[in-house]
Formats: sequence, C-alpha cells, structure tokens
Amino acid sequence: MDEVPFRDTRLIVARLLHQVLRSGHSAFADLPFTEAAEVILIVTAIYIAENDGKPFSTLGLSKHLGMPRATLLRRLTHLRNGIIIRDDGQMRVNPQMFAPISVENIRQLRQFIIDTGNELSRVDGSL
Repeated sequence: MDEVPFRDTRLIVARLLHQVLRSGHSAFADLPFTEAAEVILIVTAIYIAENDGKPFSTLGLSKHLGMPRATLLRRLTHLRNGIIIRDDGQMRVNPQMFAPISVENIRQLRQFIIDTGNELSRVDGSL
C-alpha cells in the first residue's frame, strides 16, 4: 500500500471537516446528509461574501460554487424559509437564523477547531 503524502495532516483536516459537517447537519436534520452538506456550503458562501461586502446573486453563487444553477435553485428553495433573504437581487443570511444555535454548540465547535490547530502545529513542526 502506498504511503499517503502528509497523511497525518490530511487526517486531521478530514476529522475537522467531518466534525463541522456533522455539527452543521443538525441545523438541517430534515435533509439527507449530502443535501445538508450542500446547503451548509451554500449558506457559508453567502455569509462570507456578505461579510466581505460582496453579496452574491444566484448566478454569481452558482459560478462560485461550480454548482449547476438548477441544483442551486432547488437548494435555495429549502433556504428561503427564513434562512436566506433576497435584497436587491443579492442573497444575505437572515441574522435570526443564528438565534437557535446555543452558546454551548459554538463553544464546542470553537474548541474543536482550536484543538485541531494545536494538533496541526505539532504535526507541522515535524515537517
């Protein structure tokens, strides 16, 4: 079996991604996991772009994600129930969406990210 380059680093990052997606799936538990993962990707892209002062249009988001527009529109249908707000043709995340997220959930996710960073520092020190 071939050795995977930077195996430890890849495994640490995979665990982080897995934990973030599992945590995020709880917010969209009514969706199958793969669809929830797509929705999480869409919401985070919209949130980042909005906070960078460059909110997306539907077409812009479709291009950014490399997602067919028809697929994106199906996912956005699920998000238009108060999660995503349309404003002058641009999408924004409804701030009320974050209200149900408990402080404890945020602390746990933050701690997991900090622990992951510490773990990566130890691995990267041996490179």
